[in-house]
Order: sequence, then structure tokens, then C-alpha cells
Amino acid sequence: MPTAYDVAAKAGVSVGTVSRYLTGNGYVSAAARERIAAAISELGYIQNRAAASLTTKRTGLLGFVVSQLKNPFTAEVASALGQAARARGYGVVLADSGGDPNQAIDAVELLRSHEVEGLVVTPPESPEYNAALVAAARTMPVVGIGLHTTPSVTDLVTVDTRSGAQQAVTYLIELGHTRIAYIGSSTMASGRYQAYRTTLEAHGLPCDPELIVLGSLDREAGHQATTRLFAQDRPPTAVFAANDAVALGVVQAAHSLGIAVPTQLSVIGCDNVDLAAHAIPPLTTVAQPMALLGQTALELLWQRLGPDPAGHSPRTVTLSCELVIRESCAPPASPGRPSVQPPSERTHHGQHAES
Repeated sequence: MPTAYDVAAKAGVSVGTVSRYLTGNGYVSAAARERIAAAISELGYIQNRAAASLTTKRTGLLGFVVSQLKNPFTAEVASALGQAARARGYGVVLADSGGDPNQAIDAVELLRSHEVEGLVVTPPESPEYNAALVAAARTMPVVGIGLHTTPSVTDLVTVDTRSGAQQAVTYLIELGHTRIAYIGSSTMASGRYQAYRTTLEAHGLPCDPELIVLGSLDREAGHQATTRLFAQDRPPTAVFAANDAVALGVVQAAHSLGIAVPTQLSVIGCDNVDLAAHAIPPLTTVAQPMALLGQTALELLWQRLGPDPAGHSPRTVTLSCELVIRESCAPPASPGRPSVQPPSERTHHGQHAES
């Protein structure tokens, strides 16, 4: 494997000049730069980052602890964050906690042991995970996506999904639904869950515990919850799911049970992953700006990696979301009611609330 010494010999310069070229620290003439670049290309030289970090104290790596990489939402955020990092010459190391706080702690400690220069983290939340992040923030910048620490020592980027959930439930109520189920989580989607409850109450509708199924946020959970809901004497006529993965599981279960969506069951998800538009029927959902989430998290981290990392107090950036109306919702079926043509895709903006 070629070394910096080989590059220097090939380019006819000193090893010190090659080092300055690679690190960007110090003057290198235009002519020398051209010869070094040609030598690197011809020899196929790749810089040893581990060795270089001993001198520069920089590894060029960032860590991203995700809750569930198999969730399409997480994958799209990770893709955007990775692209933004590459544009700045950094690589991203992903660690999947599987929604387990203990695994998230292990991931943070592993990434710190590999000397990543900064961390982006996501839920779940626990006192122990909070303590691990507070400790990590003493030695490196940490940015939370939908996750903040107590005390607040990390930057935060989040989406106003509470407002989006309010829009979704209000839309179902305006269609005439009164038995609206919630399938999701009360912890990893707490804003959505609380908005579901408060929106029902604001419209004078009871919050029926039998219509609330709390658990994991994946397609299987949506499928199982739907089967359970439709075993009741009075099943729901509509479902608000905490994310699109759960909503797609609802649609799949409804098909298995012979329940037509949307004429017999309306379904709304949250995220607007790519699969949502291609579901049968296309899924109405609360769209989150996934690419912007990843880009903003990286930008906040990048600012902390700059020359004045302690020059800012912890910052919070809140992004907006919108209800994208497709074909998975319709007024509830009733005797004598004519079939209703679902609306074509459009967006509905609501007022923002705290997520």
C-alpha cells in the first residue's frame, strides 16, 4: 500500500509538503499541489485517517445513533445527514439501538471509543441514556433529533408533529368520524399521542381507552393492533397511526380482514415516507421534512465543530409539517350513504403548536 513517502518521492517534494497538502494546514504552492495530486492519483494513495488523527486530533467521523434503521423515516433522515456530512469531508457511522435505551447507551460509548468528532442522537429516552448524553456532551458536540437532555446541554432539531397530529384528527372528525383509534407509542411519539387526545376532547368526543393501542412503531404492530381493534363489538371507523410504518400495517390487516379502506375504515399515518404515496390506496399522512431534518442536524453539529464551538448556548430548531391528503380517508359508512369519492392528493396546513 503506497505511503506518504511514496507520494513525496513521486511528486518530487518533501513529506512535510505532502502532509501540509493532506491536512490543509500550511502553504503549498500551486505547482506542488498539482504534482502531489497527480502522484496520489497514479499511486492510488489513500490517507491513513487513524494515523493522521494522532497529529490533527480529528478522525473525520461523526456518529449517528438511530432508534430503528429499518423504519423508512429513519433511513431517509440518515441518507440526508450522510450526504450533508460528505459534502464537508466527513463520514457518518450509524448505530441502531432498536428502540432500546440500553443499546443506545452502548452505541454512544462505542462511538466515543472510536473518537467520533460529534454525535447525532434520536429517542428512545431514559434517565440512564440522558446521563450518557450529558457526559458525552462534555467532550464533543451532541445534537438531538426529537430528543433533548436534562439539563439542556445539546442542540435540538425537531418537527412540530403535535400540530400535524391535530390536523390529522381534526380532518377525520370533519369527515364525520367519532370512533377514531390511535395506534402507536406514548413515549417515542408523545406529542402525537397527546394531540390525539386533546383534539378529541376539544370536539367533545370521548377518549375511549379501548381505541388506543400503545406499543412499538413498526408494520407488524399496526397489523396486530388492527386485528385486536376489529375483534371488538364496536370497532373504529378511522385510525390515526403514529407513523407510516404502523399505518401501512393497518392497511395490510384491513385487507386481510376484508375491511375496505377507505369506505369502511379511514387511515392516516405520519412521516410521508416514499412508500406512503405508493400504497393501495395511497396513504393520507402527516408529512415531515425528513431531508431537512438530517441536513439541519448536521448543520448544527458542523457549527459546533467550528473555531468557536462554545460560543452558542443550546439551540432548538423546530420544523413545520403538513397534512397530505390522498385516498385512504372518506366519511364513515352508514346506511343509505352513497359512496364518496376520496379526495385527490393535496396538502392541508394547520397552525403550529409545540411538539
